[in-house]
Amino acid sequence: MAGAVLAAFVPISALPDRPQRHSAVLPIAYAPVPLLPLGPFRVAGAWQVKVMDRRAGGLSGLAIGGGRFVSVSDLGAVVAFDPPAREKPMADIADLRDGPGNAGLKIGRDAEALARDSQGRGWWVAYEQRHSLWLYDSALARAQATVPVHRPAWWDNRGIEGLVADGDGLLAFPENGREVIRIDHHGQRSLPLQSPMDVAEAARATDGSIWLLLRSKSLKGIDQAIAPLMADSVGYRVGPLQTLPKAAFDNYEGMAFASLPGGGWRIWLLTDDGHRFMARTLLVAIDWNNPPDRRHNKRPATSAGRL
Repeated sequence: MAGAVLAAFVPISALPDRPQRHSAVLPIAYAPVPLLPLGPFRVAGAWQVKVMDRRAGGLSGLAIGGGRFVSVSDLGAVVAFDPPAREKPMADIADLRDGPGNAGLKIGRDAEALARDSQGRGWWVAYEQRHSLWLYDSALARAQATVPVHRPAWWDNRGIEGLVADGDGLLAFPENGREVIRIDHHGQRSLPLQSPMDVAEAARATDGSIWLLLRSKSLKGIDQAIAPLMADSVGYRVGPLQTLPKAAFDNYEGMAFASLPGGGWRIWLLTDDGHRFMARTLLVAIDWNNPPDRRHNKRPATSAGRL
């Protein structure tokens, strides 16, 4: 029986499950949801996000540019969308036509993170399943370069979850929370990371410091926190954790920082619904009026701003 199941699964798993679609511009429905504040954070707003296109689910990574958000989908699409304050918010959705693996299969376009290129060439996108980084032009329409990134111990669906531009290169953060991969013109170098939790995302704050969005899972749900990335004598470690306000099974996988007019940060968080029944895509804004002054590993936060 097991052999019969396997014999059926292998050809079925090779069938196309990611039909390429035309680009679309669609309205967004933002529905406010209650979310209790926690720790130093004030909840400035929380909304369930609904767009009538399956590619707008399974979102990971989050960046701010031109007064809009940008994210990528595990169905291999890029989604640029307006904030809730816009009178008639819209989402622009387009397939990532170039990428690893078979374009007709979800596992060939499982995008999990994005970051602006520090040299102004466009955007880097990280894929898992086919573990690699791809550099796209500024419109995220055409690929310009690719970098294979893989370790024997990685699972297919536990690859790079966070990307941050750093000098003339990138810092890539695998989900296992055990290493940081420095990628530049010298090649790749793996440095150890001490973290009590898995990594779900990475981003620069408006002061230039790097912060990790962390995650741990149990039968009771998903616990998540943010923490600063701190250099030590051999690699990196995470600093003090700040637990995030959330519902038990919501899964934050996108994070971006913006400046508050009076100082402090607005941290935007985006959940991945995993295309699961009853799961939600949420956009959450939390304010941190007195964040710690981090004087380590700072560079200008090119994608941060007011939103």
